[in-house]
Amino acid sequence: MPPRVHVLICIVYRRRISHDPQRCANIGTTKDRISDHMGLYSAIARPLLFRFPPETAHRVGDYALRFTPLWRALRPLLATRNERLNTSVAGIEFPNPVGVAAGLDKDCKFLPGLLDIGFGFATGGTVTLDPRPGNARPRVIRETGQRALLNALGFPGDGLEAAEKQLQRLPVDRRSQILVSISGTEIEDIAECHRRLQPLVAGIEVNVSSPNTAGLRTFHEPENLDRLVSALVAQRERPLLVKLPPWRNDEERSEMIPMAATSLKAGADGLVIANTHPTEDERLAMGRGGFSGAPLFGDTLRMVKDLRTELGKDFALIACGGIGTADQVWQLMQAGASAVQLYTSFIYEGPGLPGRINRDLVKLMSASH
Repeated sequence: MPPRVHVLICIVYRRRISHDPQRCANIGTTKDRISDHMGLYSAIARPLLFRFPPETAHRVGDYALRFTPLWRALRPLLATRNERLNTSVAGIEFPNPVGVAAGLDKDCKFLPGLLDIGFGFATGGTVTLDPRPGNARPRVIRETGQRALLNALGFPGDGLEAAEKQLQRLPVDRRSQILVSISGTEIEDIAECHRRLQPLVAGIEVNVSSPNTAGLRTFHEPENLDRLVSALVAQRERPLLVKLPPWRNDEERSEMIPMAATSLKAGADGLVIANTHPTEDERLAMGRGGFSGAPLFGDTLRMVKDLRTELGKDFALIACGGIGTADQVWQLMQAGASAVQLYTSFIYEGPGLPGRINRDLVKLMSASH
């Protein structure tokens, strides 16, 4: 291992070292041992971060992930590369199926850092045409006992122009692992985001399902959804995915499955299933928000099975919701998911998570043959 990597690792964990890298030998020389030390996030870093309000802690994490030299140096130790992990999503080739969901990097400022720690792809945004402050605070609540979050953010962000500038700075090879989420309440606004951002990324995810954004339910109507997707398909240069709301019962299922069918019939290349689960909670200023985290995995698995049963296999399907282990990724892929997206589990587990999932996933793949 290069001496500078030893030094960087020791700095991260505030370990005292000499100029001799052997003094850091106890950190380990294999990826598994590095992963163990990244577990210090759970033991040390997370308790410190969780002393702050959720949005403050998020900003601290944002700044840390922008320190590209550190994560680039750690990439050989954190990221897992194995041919068995190679993944195709709507014709886009990723080095592994474990991605980051939209919402973590709303303004596309630290996507390279997410790739360096081992994610196969990262989704920036959600980007809207104009800057937005988001909803009133408090708008994020941790449910630590459930390893979950409640959020009512409502697309806070710097808008299209700022995101476009950030993506233009990325090297072409990094763009090949980037998706960007776009949304809005007017078709013309969403189409403008789509037109300007799609040349800069591998694919576009259009979000018609946030439970925290006023006016977005208009696209739950089949006619409006068809008009939106058709408008985007007419100018499509990159694969287009539609992110759908979840369903928890037969009544909701009877609404959402037609949304999925409408999206695909209008020409979308695939679906992302699903967004956060709508929840009422008086602790949020809005009184309602979206629930994400570990308890949702069973629903995500069921929805993947429902979509494959109802609509077949001829479309890409990214699973999102409650995913945090290789076994869960494997179950979803066996059920028909093309890839997965993480968010809340990453908040709780930290930068060692994607590498650990991928290493364990390789073992599961090997055992299945």
